[in-house]
Amino acid sequence: MRSHGVPSFPDPPSSGAVPKGSAQEFGVSDSQLRAAQTACQHLYPTTSGSIQECETTGDCPQAVVEQALSLMRKYARCLRSHGVPDWPDPSIDSQGRPYFDVSNAGITYQYTHSALFASKDRECERQVGGSAGVPVPLG
Repeated sequence: MRSHGVPSFPDPPSSGAVPKGSAQEFGVSDSQLRAAQTACQHLYPTTSGSIQECETTGDCPQAVVEQALSLMRKYARCLRSHGVPDWPDPSIDSQGRPYFDVSNAGITYQYTHSALFASKDRECERQVGGSAGVPVPLG
């Protein structure tokens, strides 16, 4: 991602999930982020019919979207109960992919990549039984 025009794209977490963030948070335009994602798509982890496949390819069957939204709603409730009161419920982007619009909620990239947030993120992922960090906001 960095070599394809997104120089501030973070390393993936130990779970191997695709890092979260919007084009604005990465300091690039939506089109720059999409171009880098397309160029790097072959490197993304793939499992057919998965939430990650939806995110990376834009192929988002309704069942996968519903599964993601359910997990993401639980994760959002957990974060709010763990001291992140402004964490938003998930939204659907223009390509039909679920994501957290944290920028509009006033939550910064720096906060979502801080040690304080990381501990809350790990706890909530453990409580909901999976990663809710898959969706990348694009708009």
